[in-house]
Amino acid sequence: MGIKLNRFSHLSAIAGAVLAFGAALAASQTAMAADTWQPTRPIQIVVPSAPGGGLDLVGRTLQAAMTQEKLSSEPVTVLNRPGGGGTVGIAYINSHRGDGDYVSVQALPLVTNRITGLSTVGIADVTPLAVLVTEPIVFSVATSSPIKTGQDLIAQLRKDPSSVGLAVSSSPGGQSHIAASMVVKSAGQDTRKLKIVFFDSGGEAMTALMGNHVNVAVTPVGVALGASQAGKVRMIAVPSGTREAGALAGVPTWKEQGANIDFTTWRVLVGPKNMTPAAIAWWDNALQKATASPEWAAALKRSLWTADYKNSAQAAAFLNDENTRLTPLLGELGLAK
Repeated sequence: MGIKLNRFSHLSAIAGAVLAFGAALAASQTAMAADTWQPTRPIQIVVPSAPGGGLDLVGRTLQAAMTQEKLSSEPVTVLNRPGGGGTVGIAYINSHRGDGDYVSVQALPLVTNRITGLSTVGIADVTPLAVLVTEPIVFSVATSSPIKTGQDLIAQLRKDPSSVGLAVSSSPGGQSHIAASMVVKSAGQDTRKLKIVFFDSGGEAMTALMGNHVNVAVTPVGVALGASQAGKVRMIAVPSGTREAGALAGVPTWKEQGANIDFTTWRVLVGPKNMTPAAIAWWDNALQKATASPEWAAALKRSLWTADYKNSAQAAAFLNDENTRLTPLLGELGLAK
């Protein structure tokens, strides 16, 4: 029996060594692939929204992290190209087809644009590079608004959905529009009766709210925090499964206010179609380091983002899964084509 145990232990040690060698070899090959491609011009992080929105914050945080960590031999810049629910930004990077020097921060419209019929451009037209963060969505009103709580908003929607003007920081079928539509549906109303104003960024939606041009703004939390802390707006609900911590600890969820809603948004980084494996490997290496940096950690805390880094292969699988999940949801909300 002792001999058998020794042989088994010996074989286990050999197997472990082989597995360790395989892992080391894979890591080495990834590093070597990353070394075979380097940026040849200033990197452009294309943000498909106006300055001041949630996508813009993510893009500029990534720029700062990559610069601080010296992850690129070339400068890292941010270029705002709003319009078309992200499609203008995608068209721009794809005008440099296969060039890893051009990338874009994208959100749910990357998936939902095709489902809603807003555009024929979708995940098949880009190279997924990473899932960066997830971010809560928040419903806000002006401090002088007669709508004090999420329950007040639902009561008003039940009375007359067309009497509530909502500013959303996304294209039709995007993250803020979906969250708003879920609330309207929970109030027993037709989502098509919703009075919605679409903006190219959360910053623009918040400006409209503070100017009393709309009754409610539905935006990523990062763009509402400053106005809330300055006493200009009041955050009345978040569509999260459980109450958030930190600056959102005092904001009740929709579930706490009688609406069974659980929905967050995400931010991904994509490159143009047909990027080379070597360029993808370079970005995998750079993004893993950027999202592990002190600059990134500080931004997560400051903007109430949730760390959710996924590499290029994982991001591709994630986006396909989101397409499967969101297609029936948008159909239920009356937003699919």
